[in-house]
Amino acid sequence: MRQSSMWPGGVHLSFGLWPGRELGEPALAAVGDVLEEQGATFAGAMFCGPPGLSFSRVPDAPGLGYAGARSAREVRRCLRDGGAYRVAMRLPGVGPAAISLEATPGDDAPPGRHPVDVTVEAGAFAIPRPLWDYEEREAAEVRQAAVLHYFKACCTALDPAYAVLHSEGSTPTPSALATGRQIGLDVYVSRRLGLGPRLTDVAGLCVTREWPTGTFYSGWFLRETTDLDALLAAWTRPSLILGERLSHTVRA
Repeated sequence: MRQSSMWPGGVHLSFGLWPGRELGEPALAAVGDVLEEQGATFAGAMFCGPPGLSFSRVPDAPGLGYAGARSAREVRRCLRDGGAYRVAMRLPGVGPAAISLEATPGDDAPPGRHPVDVTVEAGAFAIPRPLWDYEEREAAEVRQAAVLHYFKACCTALDPAYAVLHSEGSTPTPSALATGRQIGLDVYVSRRLGLGPRLTDVAGLCVTREWPTGTFYSGWFLRETTDLDALLAAWTRPSLILGERLSHTVRA
């Protein structure tokens, strides 16, 4: 696998997790474990370097290098040692994926201060819904089910404080939320945070899915909201609360 092929092609669809708690191993390794349990396989390519580097973006960080054609055992070892910063995988039903520590633009931070991002090709979700033809609608339904399966598996197994699904967007850190950054339209929130009563207005404006450890609030991926401005406004206070609660949380 070439370095240029580590990212899936086309427009990207991603979900990013902010654990907000200790996982017993590096968060990137924990996500890789869950995906492997769901049938995913390591593709053999990764960006790696010394554990604990402070950086803003992979692969631009000094000290990181590209490694290709590595065995799954080597990739797992590097993940568990904390020396992997982005790895390539293949997800059944979805295709190529990149599992990465997400960028924190303008802020060099250690690995524990980066969301963990799973990125795949968006497929039909790169096209506005009103423009879908019959085949694109069918393809979107298949991709939606597959991506939601992996997203739910990660949220259920790891119970992150929050997780955000997006297309060509990003997952904000708690410090960004605490300064007023919008969290997004498709968000999982862990039940352990006790924010359910504060999310009643959000729930009324989008599709919700109750999962074993929390709730997924979808304003775009499952069905586009009819009142985007109201949904964004409804997320404003809960986003600030999440940021204030979690901005000082340290994880490995």
